[in-house]
Amino acid sequence: MIGIHVAAGFFALLVGIVPMVTKKGNRLHKVTGLVFYWCMAVVCLTAVYLVFFKPSALFLLFIAILSFYFCFSGRRLLRLKKAQNQFTLTDQIAAYLALGASLVMFGLGIQAVVNWVMMGSISIFGLLYFFFAGILFSNARYDVLLFRHPEKTRYGKIEWFFGHITRMCGSYIATLTAFATVNTRYLPDHHFMIDIAAWTLPGIIGGILIGRTIRYYLKKFNLNEATGKKLRTHGV
Repeated sequence: MIGIHVAAGFFALLVGIVPMVTKKGNRLHKVTGLVFYWCMAVVCLTAVYLVFFKPSALFLLFIAILSFYFCFSGRRLLRLKKAQNQFTLTDQIAAYLALGASLVMFGLGIQAVVNWVMMGSISIFGLLYFFFAGILFSNARYDVLLFRHPEKTRYGKIEWFFGHITRMCGSYIATLTAFATVNTRYLPDHHFMIDIAAWTLPGIIGGILIGRTIRYYLKKFNLNEATGKKLRTHGV
């Protein structure tokens, strides 16, 4: 099961690059994106299984949940390309489960702080629970709000486009972060700064690239960066 988990995660990292650099909507983009999706599903399912045998892997389980929720919701958003499609019960259940997972992560972070106060020791994972819980909570909460008020999307009728980009890229970043942090211990000169870089650099660099991509398409579609609404040009 560990072998399947590692193989699926590694293959997801390899194939996940392709849909990011190929033309959006062509066959190669769709096929490799689908392969990435199912690889992430395997990663998440095997992580759930493995945590029963290695409780210390609990943190990585939640990273797998975060990664797959981004991947799952990113793919589901494509349905909104057709105006007649709306969010379904499946989307709502997934969002509420993600909200629940984020609250559990917050709880584990609080537990880590309590242990620190009581025993004077805290692990880096305890602090990171708060960070990743915040990311999962904010995205799941946004989805829940959209279920109730679909008119409050950030990007109007093309929410599916920008949501798909940010969620799928976010899933890739989370997967890359988990892969990097697990494998830093195999480096010959393992310094704590390497661990910090592994936890932070994928998110920082990936976030910058996502931001640049969003701004590029906002400009291309002539949309307002703050509201996602069409800009008035030439008196129109």
